[in-house]
Amino acid sequence: MTKPRISTILLVIAFLTAGVAAANFYVAETKEKADHLQTKSELKKVTQLKETLELEKEELTKTKTALEGQVAALTKDAKSRADELAAEKRAREAMTNQLTQKESELKRFREQADQERKEKQGISEELTRTKQSVQSVNNELKTLREAKEALEKRVKEMLAARAKEAEQIVVKPAAGSSPVLSSGSTMAVAPLQGKVLVVNKEFNFVVINLGSRDGIKKGSRFAITRDGKPVVTAEVEKLYDNMSAATLLSEEKKSEVKEGDLARQIS
Repeated sequence: MTKPRISTILLVIAFLTAGVAAANFYVAETKEKADHLQTKSELKKVTQLKETLELEKEELTKTKTALEGQVAALTKDAKSRADELAAEKRAREAMTNQLTQKESELKRFREQADQERKEKQGISEELTRTKQSVQSVNNELKTLREAKEALEKRVKEMLAARAKEAEQIVVKPAAGSSPVLSSGSTMAVAPLQGKVLVVNKEFNFVVINLGSRDGIKKGSRFAITRDGKPVVTAEVEKLYDNMSAATLLSEEKKSEVKEGDLARQIS
């Protein structure tokens, strides 16, 4: 009875062991199937992800190629623009240099124009002063002529009015004869003497009551005296029949000459 019981126990143990092993195998197989399914699912997902990534990569490659083309075009365009900008800058610098040169030339021209304008203005002012001076001289000359004509007229009128009163202190020999002294010798002819009728201190001349009919000539000189003392010398400038106008040779003494002073011919 012992042997069948042990066999039965062993059989039961073996059966239990086989059941446990079968259960473990089943569990393991089930787990493996689950893992396989999970792995397969994950592989499918990875494959799909890979395909997606490859599509994205392809799109990115295309995008990269397009962007590289755009970058190359932009780089080329930027280089062209840079070259144009550099050329424009060089042209601008050249124009600036030309403008600076033109401004310098214009400045020189303006300075020359200002100098010429000043010189012209100076010449114009000098011409104006010269014209004014000439006009002044003409006015003075006109005034002098008018004064001289008025004075000559006045002298003629005075001489006509005082013809009988004006006495010439002149010693003249008789025509064709010579004065003779008691001893029989010839007497020397005395120099002509007259007197000052008019004194013009403004124009520095006097009028003497001796003229061409008395033998006076233009350029003749008279010594003006008073009380036997010499005052000044005068030279005949204008000659008339019975009078002459003589310029005083010393302007410093014109204030000392008076009407009525004696005038003695000395040359």
